Amino acid sequence: MLDVILRLAAKRSVISQGDVARDLSISPGLAKTLFFELERQGYLKSVSAPCDTPCGDCAAKEACRFFKAPPLWAFTEKGIAAARRLSK
Repeated sequence: MLDVILRLAAKRSVISQGDVARDLSISPGLAKTLFFELERQGYLKSVSAPCDTPCGDCAAKEACRFFKAPPLWAFTEKGIAAARRLSK
């Protein structure tokens, strides 16, 4: 199932756990577990807000598009290489 997520992610620059849960008809909890496993293995990394302030502690949180946004994930170099191999 991890390779299926890598193939899905290869079609996009970033991917969310909700996207995967919906696309694969799996629970959000299972999608979260799979994403953490891919992160642990070095294929994906979480993408955070472009600032160093933890979300919710910022004075601009009401206007920030990252506040309350779902976690997003992006490929690492290892993930890019794996996705290329899988898409052949």
